[in-house]
Amino acid sequence: MGRAHRGRDRLILIRHGQTHANIARILDTALPGAPLTDQGIIQSRRLGRVLLPSWDRLTEIVTSHALRARQTGAGAVAGLHHLAGPGVRLRHEAGLHEVQAGEIEGRSDFDAHRRFMEVFHAWLHGDAAAKIPDGESADDVLSRYLPVLRKLVAEGHDSADAAGSADAGRNIAVVSHGAAIRLIAQHLSGIDGQFVFDNPLPNAARVELVRDVDAGDGDEVGSWTLARWGELHHEPEEQ
Repeated sequence: MGRAHRGRDRLILIRHGQTHANIARILDTALPGAPLTDQGIIQSRRLGRVLLPSWDRLTEIVTSHALRARQTGAGAVAGLHHLAGPGVRLRHEAGLHEVQAGEIEGRSDFDAHRRFMEVFHAWLHGDAAAKIPDGESADDVLSRYLPVLRKLVAEGHDSADAAGSADAGRNIAVVSHGAAIRLIAQHLSGIDGQFVFDNPLPNAARVELVRDVDAGDGDEVGSWTLARWGELHHEPEEQ
């Protein structure tokens, strides 16, 4: 018999702050990547206030190994510590980095961006095998990203059980990258691919997904519900 219905988990997927490569429109997907600009650092600190409502059920902010994600996570933790005191840790995990651009890495021309977006569009409409030569397919991205999310969900439940707060669910904050976040969000929530394609995430914007805490491992197709996409709210009603 499964557990009785309890609370909700919330997955907060945050795009990193602005980088010098973003300004120059350079396809910068390989690790470690470009650093944040001064504006990106400000954006990262402001995330502390953005995440403050989630603070009571948030134990850590997890980032990819990209320099821009690590800097953004550090800024968010510093912002939270300033507003609410210590308690939220910073952690880095492999597998959460950006979709790899392959042979068009480092380019900024129109044709390179067109090719990248054509492949991304194909993924969102069912062709998970499409890829740039020497780059990644959607299947490649999902196979490295989803196991990390599954681990984070399991760890969140373990820590909640130990603290006696499992009924409330947990908040899981991940600092990652625009294309990867959009692909993962579509996979987890089943939202329309054209909506995902038409709504890119600005720097430091976030996607929030929610699910019942007893809804499986956390990486199944359609197992989460979209609650927020950038500035668009889709918060589902409590059952």
